[in-house]
Amino acid sequence: MFNLKISLVTSTGLLLASKPEDVDYTKQILATGLITALISFSKEVHHRELQSISYHDRTVSFIRVHDFVLILETIDEESTLTEDILRQLLEKLKTCTSPLLEVADPDTITEGEASIILDRCLKDIQLLDISISERPLKSAEIAHFTLVHSDKGWKIRDQVGSGSHISMIALMLDTLKANEKFQGNITGILTFIENEKSLTYTIIDTDGEKSRVGILKFPQSLNLVLFRLFNVMNNHLTSLNDKKEKFSMEEILHKIMETEDPGNRLSKIDMEDLSPTFLDRTVSRNLDKAIYSAIIGEPVYVIGDKPTVKLVIDSMSLFTQHLQTFVSHWTAEEDITKIGKCDLQVRFWGMSSLVYKKFVEKELISEKDTNINLETTKVTGEKSSNHFKKLFDTIKKLSITEVVTKIVYDLEKLVDLSLDLTALALLDKEKAKARLKDISSSKRYASSFFKKSLELAVQRNPLLDFLT
Repeated sequence: MFNLKISLVTSTGLLLASKPEDVDYTKQILATGLITALISFSKEVHHRELQSISYHDRTVSFIRVHDFVLILETIDEESTLTEDILRQLLEKLKTCTSPLLEVADPDTITEGEASIILDRCLKDIQLLDISISERPLKSAEIAHFTLVHSDKGWKIRDQVGSGSHISMIALMLDTLKANEKFQGNITGILTFIENEKSLTYTIIDTDGEKSRVGILKFPQSLNLVLFRLFNVMNNHLTSLNDKKEKFSMEEILHKIMETEDPGNRLSKIDMEDLSPTFLDRTVSRNLDKAIYSAIIGEPVYVIGDKPTVKLVIDSMSLFTQHLQTFVSHWTAEEDITKIGKCDLQVRFWGMSSLVYKKFVEKELISEKDTNINLETTKVTGEKSSNHFKKLFDTIKKLSITEVVTKIVYDLEKLVDLSLDLTALALLDKEKAKARLKDISSSKRYASSFFKKSLELAVQRNPLLDFLT
């Protein structure tokens, strides 16, 4: 894990606030003054801004946000701070500070106001610090048991671990005795435990009469990480199914806890390579359909010449910041015979029109699937996202940092609502439907926004499928 220190200074080098606060304030003022002088020197002499300085076990990085400079010092105590991790930290810092500093005046901002801004940033970055640790799921609280189903009710046997959430989840899972789609394979679902402000990833192995159940319980601070890694964890369970070995639930839980976090894909793309206006010009018709599939996590096939396809796929990553996105930028014609239908379920797949036609002929891709045809500048797809298309239209001409900030803000709201909705699985069906109606009729959410949240909630907890 990393020790972090953030300082907010004006572009002229005036220190406004630091978190955590430095004991030697005079020394901190001199240090930030020197750093801003180095940034200005680099820009004047080399015509580009200095981005970071590394020495010994620490890295000092600099980000210009509106009329301010943020200085991030990272001290890595356990392992080498990789370039990808540092980039994620910087992008998160830029994302959380941009809207806060957009209206701030460096000549009138107070130390208290600057301190509040850094408090918010430090909180956000500390959440990211958990998410980009190599194995963020190792902090889970473990429980497992056998759930016996019968017409008279359910019983818990061989329980390991404790907590009020165990009986709540057992009651939710009693429907498994009549739910055939869960039988035969190890499956994972997410459920928000509202009264405990925690999230559980429940592993189910059932034959309808008995269910082996394992629970990993996480603090709410890991919600975004768990939402993004959900499919990665389920892929691990699929590989365990394929091995046909008999693992104990304890072994399965620990295998999931060892899941490595590859990080958000957008953080691995150079922001200078992203262009919302290019995306808008290149995909001029029905972009809303591609946005919908990207947000929901459905495959999007991009058809055209190789360089343009890559740029479009990378730019579409704006709408997948809440997901673990798998991408194949290009498929050559000679590779078609090596690819099966399951391979084509990655989030984005680039190809020529000839390759696309051959995939359709082999019924590996349906013409109903979402595709972006760069030759016709048209998108085909069954559903559209009016909310995010309207948002994109209002911000596409802003700087890429502002575009990322505004889109990620709405994506985070989408994730929060989706996870809140998974708590409905703990209620009986009639109460769940009534509660859903109350939430959907509130003025907080647009209809299209709410529908996407519900769809994402059902993906992560299929026991909610009666709500759709």
